[in-house]
Amino acid sequence: MSYWRNSFAIAALATLGLAAPVQADFNDKSPITATVTGATPSGYPRTMVEGLNAVVRDIYPGSAVSFKPNSPGGGVLAIAEDKADFTATSTGTEVRLANDGAPPYQRSLKGKFSFAMMLYDNQFIHFLMTKEWADANGVRSWADIAAKKPRIRLAINRAENPQTTIGGPYEVMKAHGFTIDDIPNWGGSFVLGNSSTGLNAIVDGKADMFMNARNLGDSLIKDIASKRELLWIDGDPAKIEQAAAVYSGKMDMVPAGTYPFMQKAYPTVRQWVALLVGAHVSDEVVYKYVKAIAENEDRVKKIGGSLKTAFETKKMADNPAKLPYHPGALRYYREKGMVK
Repeated sequence: MSYWRNSFAIAALATLGLAAPVQADFNDKSPITATVTGATPSGYPRTMVEGLNAVVRDIYPGSAVSFKPNSPGGGVLAIAEDKADFTATSTGTEVRLANDGAPPYQRSLKGKFSFAMMLYDNQFIHFLMTKEWADANGVRSWADIAAKKPRIRLAINRAENPQTTIGGPYEVMKAHGFTIDDIPNWGGSFVLGNSSTGLNAIVDGKADMFMNARNLGDSLIKDIASKRELLWIDGDPAKIEQAAAVYSGKMDMVPAGTYPFMQKAYPTVRQWVALLVGAHVSDEVVYKYVKAIAENEDRVKKIGGSLKTAFETKKMADNPAKLPYHPGALRYYREKGMVK
C-alpha cells in the first residue's frame, strides 16, 4: 500500500508543478532587446528617449535598445501594430483616441497597448499671441476671441499630433464657444507644424498666435519676446479645467514672471506624459526597462528638460487614464509596494 500511496503523491506533485510553474526571476543582468518610438528625429523628445535607453543599456550590458523616430500619435499605432515596443511621448489624448478608434486612428486599438510608466506631468500648452495683433483686434482673452471673431493666423501642430491639438487647443476653443473650424470661416489661416515651426512663424511675421507645448520659462520664447512683444491669452480657469479634463489632463496656473510679458498668472492645460508598451512585448523586457529607470532616478533627472523637474520614481505608477498596466510593469510596482 505504501508503494501506491508514494506513487500517487509523486504524480500529484508533478501535476501541481505543471499547473503552477515557478515564476521566472528577472533580477539578473542578461540583456534585452527593445525599440522605443514616439519622438521626432530632433528636439528634446529624442534627447529624452536616447537618455532613457542609455540608462537601460548600461544596467543590462549588451542590450539592443534603440530609438525609432515617430510622432506621439504615430507611436501608439506603432506599438499596437508590433512595429515598435515602447512609445515615450503619450498623453491622455492619445490613450483615449486610440482606445476609442477616433481620428487620427482609423480603428480602436484597445487591448493592443498598455501602461508602463509615468515620465512627467508638467507638459504645459502655451497659448501666445503677438501684442501687435492683440491690440489691433482688442483681444486679451478667449472670451474676446469668441465674441469678436477676428482674423487669426494661427501657428499650431497638425492633428496627427493629438496632444497639442485635439487634447489641448481644440478643447479650450470648444469650452469658450467656438471650434478650430471657425478660424478659416473668420478669414484666418494656419501655419501647421511643430513648436519650432510655429515660433519661427511668429518671428517672421507669418503668424499672430501660437499654440503648442514648451517647457515653462523656455529660453527661445524669452528671446522671441525680446524682439516681438508677446502676450498670454487669458481665460476662465473653470473653462480651461473643463477642457483639460476631457483627456485626463488638468488646469494649472502659469506663474507671473515665467516670461517677462507675464505680469500675473494665467490658466493653461497641464498634461502628463507616459511610456506605453505594446501587448506583444514580453514581461521580462518591460520589467527590466521599468526597473532600470526606477532605480536610477538621479541619472534620469540628468537627462534634463521635463525629466529634470518632474520625474520621480515614486510617481512612475501614477496612471491618470486608468489604462491597464503591462504585466511586467505591474510585477515591478507590486514588488516595490507602488501598486496593490
